[in-house]
Amino acid sequence: MWFSISFVQLIVLAIGTVFALWAFSAFSNSGAKWVWVVLAIIIFLIFMVIAFFNVSELNLPAFIAKKIKDNFLDVPKKFQSNYTKIDPTEIVIAKSKQEKWKQRIEIKEWLDISKVSELEKWGILG
Repeated sequence: MWFSISFVQLIVLAIGTVFALWAFSAFSNSGAKWVWVVLAIIIFLIFMVIAFFNVSELNLPAFIAKKIKDNFLDVPKKFQSNYTKIDPTEIVIAKSKQEKWKQRIEIKEWLDISKVSELEKWGILG
């Protein structure tokens, strides 16, 4: 039986090995060594699961993301039969026809002739 391993799986296993050896060497000076050996083995097994996990051609992060999306983020759609849906634009048109529009036209003169002579006096216009 031929067993192949990808480059990504190899890197994940290498990182797991580094973490397991670091945990063992950092804590083995204090207490019983067998406890830290068990901890290092557990850390390495976690990284092995991450490296070789494959369900429906999905690796572990993609599988977890799919499960979160399917179970928590998707909301089931509800459908009704024998129901005519009212168009929102028709509602807006009907409301606008019912309202009485009040229009006020206000004409403002923005240029006052008396102020023009003052501006010329100060030298702003010419």
